[in-house]
Amino acid sequence: MNRDQDMGLAISDYREFRPPPALADYLLCFWTQTIHASSGFKQRVLPDCCVDILLMNGLPMVIGPWTEPFDANLPPGTNILGARCHPGLASSLLGLPASELLNLSVPLVDLWGSGGIAAYSRIPDQTALVGQVAAMEKALLARVANAPPVDHETIAAIQWIAQHPSARVERMSKWLGMSSRQLQRRFVISAGYGPKMFQCVLRFQRLLNEAHRAGPRRTLADLAANAGYCDQAHMTREVQRFASCSPALLLRSVASTLSMSDLFKTENSPTNYR
Repeated sequence: MNRDQDMGLAISDYREFRPPPALADYLLCFWTQTIHASSGFKQRVLPDCCVDILLMNGLPMVIGPWTEPFDANLPPGTNILGARCHPGLASSLLGLPASELLNLSVPLVDLWGSGGIAAYSRIPDQTALVGQVAAMEKALLARVANAPPVDHETIAAIQWIAQHPSARVERMSKWLGMSSRQLQRRFVISAGYGPKMFQCVLRFQRLLNEAHRAGPRRTLADLAANAGYCDQAHMTREVQRFASCSPALLLRSVASTLSMSDLFKTENSPTNYR
């Protein structure tokens, strides 16, 4: 949540909450954002391995997997209701390769047509947030009922990367019994890009999570080591790549958008990531 320091009022109110059990296999969370600032708000969006389906002021949109930061200029009064997909699962829910959405934000109608988004277009008719969330849940449940099968091998690969943040991804191919070329192809379809890029983005999000949990107590060198970077210089290069700023500036206020996932458990921790 971003606040006006002089007025003490929230200018961007962002909240996350868990999806119902029937959608938990596909969705990491639902989220809302409301802009109260009279002059609007510039939201810096950072790569996070995810695809989001959202309604922004009533317009159904899809935000694809990104490999670079971008600024979303949100006008005063903007209201967003979003559903964040688990990494690697959006392609099944959307019915197209995630790579077709790489570094793109597109109207949902461009993917599904006017008939396919009819239920989503009616969500703003609900005046209360609880009604809008219930309507979005219903629309997504109908989509899940007809979704094609999930690529379970790619999901297993995502779990492996999450549990081995410092390992070489070539080890994963041997673990899966799959050629690196085949793994690359299937990963691009499910996640939007290859396993090496996924590892980099996930490590970046792990850093944000570590910094948010640790607060000011840990040094940058400690955070780099705990996130899985070779050293602090490696972390600095990757932060510049994905956030276009220094670690000291970034880590003061930005938290991970994957904090509700199980993706930060290492090989020594139990995991139940789907």
